[in-house]
Amino acid sequence: MEAGTPIWCYEASGDDPWILSEIVDRTSDSVSLKHVAGDSADVVFSRPLISSGEQGAKYEGVELANAPLSESDIAEGVDNDMISLQHLHEPAILHAVSDRYFRGEIYTWT
Repeated sequence: MEAGTPIWCYEASGDDPWILSEIVDRTSDSVSLKHVAGDSADVVFSRPLISSGEQGAKYEGVELANAPLSESDIAEGVDNDMISLQHLHEPAILHAVSDRYFRGEIYTWT
C-alpha cells in the first residue's frame, strides 16, 4: 500500500461504517489516512499495523478499495457478478450493491 492508494476505513460512529479514504503515508508500524470526501476530508489520522506477512501488511479497520468502474464497464455489466471484484470483502460488497441500487440494478448473479 503506497501513498494515494484508495482504501475503505472502518468508522464505528456515523451513518456509514466504511468511509472511502486514501493513504497519506506508511511507516513500519502504522498507516496515515485521510477521508476522500465529507467534513473530515483534510484530517489525517493513523491506524496501527495488525500483522505483516507474505500477502502484505494488515492494518486495523483498513481494506483495499476496488478501482471505480468505467461507464463502458458498467454498460457491459462487469459488476453483475460480484465474484469478479478484485477485492471481495464487506466494504467492497456494500459499495457495489449501493452503486447498483442507485442505478436501479440491485440484483446480481451472486
